[in-house]
Amino acid sequence: MKHQKTNTHWPYDLSSAPHPAGYKQQQSFDRLAGLELKMEQLIRAIEINNELLRTMQEQQNRVCTSGGGGSVIVRM
Repeated sequence: MKHQKTNTHWPYDLSSAPHPAGYKQQQSFDRLAGLELKMEQLIRAIEINNELLRTMQEQQNRVCTSGGGGSVIVRM
């Protein structure tokens, strides 16, 4: 570990290292694919959240009928 401090190439700077042709393009595609996956996960989380909110709203707005024949809207 102590040799790393004296080595001028440590940590190795990948951004300035030579890359094969098309590397930047592939890197961009990989980043876009990662973003697409995160967007899909976010959309799914929003859908689940919306379903939970709908369920909560339905529970808050449920109608309870009493023995006297009348109905009461119950708000929680």
